[in-house]
Amino acid sequence: MEWFVLALIASVLWAVTDVLDKYILTEHIRNPISYQLLLLFTEVPIPFLLLALMPISFCFPWSALSMLAGLILCSSFLLYYRAMAVEEASRVISLLYVGPIFVLPLAFMFLGESLGISQYLGVVLLVSSTVLVSYRKVKGKKSSAISPALGFMLTFDLFHAGYAILAKYILNFINNWHFLFWWLIGRLVGGFLLFCFPRFRRDFLTDFPTIAKSVFFWRSFGTCLSFIGVISYYTAVSVKSISLVAAVPSAEPFFVLLFTVLLSSIMPGILEEEVNRRAFALKMSAIVFIVLGAWLIAR
Repeated sequence: MEWFVLALIASVLWAVTDVLDKYILTEHIRNPISYQLLLLFTEVPIPFLLLALMPISFCFPWSALSMLAGLILCSSFLLYYRAMAVEEASRVISLLYVGPIFVLPLAFMFLGESLGISQYLGVVLLVSSTVLVSYRKVKGKKSSAISPALGFMLTFDLFHAGYAILAKYILNFINNWHFLFWWLIGRLVGGFLLFCFPRFRRDFLTDFPTIAKSVFFWRSFGTCLSFIGVISYYTAVSVKSISLVAAVPSAEPFFVLLFTVLLSSIMPGILEEEVNRRAFALKMSAIVFIVLGAWLIAR
């Protein structure tokens, strides 16, 4: 079960960075494009560190495909940051990890990973969790409303599922260190392409001078934690079925909810998170569905 522990460690580390993302996007950088460019800026030293620690070579076509995977992930995360800017962190992360809905059929079609009855039941539970977490009460109205993050996150999940299948396929041919290096290069290329758009460049250059040093520190800290999680996760992916590994991070919403509720209680005003009885019960029900669905998928 070493692969499970590695994937779970990644979930905890990513949950911390999710909370940091929400705080920075809410309090400091409202523009998701500017935030994506800032994040990529903090990732620039990592490929140089990998080059200093181990020999890296270009192996066609796997290195090129790894760069493509990084480019896809970089582009799709714009949807995630847009969702974070308009919705609570625990709801966004719950929607983020219904990705196995798309991973399972794609893994079956392209990697030949078979599906069982428990996997299909797990998918049903994940879909149910999406419905639960996507509805909330609107002030002044008796009815509930769909979360504004739903469309962004379901689109992100579809792109991320395709990315996960591509990553698993590549890892059949090269080791995870070579994959991660070229994957990072692809992410940085994606950032460069974003910077080439006049509007995005103008917004970033406008936002950049206003960013406090503390924001740079916490974003850099989050980047370090996130990359350690990436190493842990793709080590698990390299030795186990993507259908199984991709289901484990579905526990991440639990950690995000735990961290945000603790912060809301200890440091009021840092993050806004509904903690009344009804909202908490709804979120916990959705998280239980997600964890149970992930467990059925991973059986």
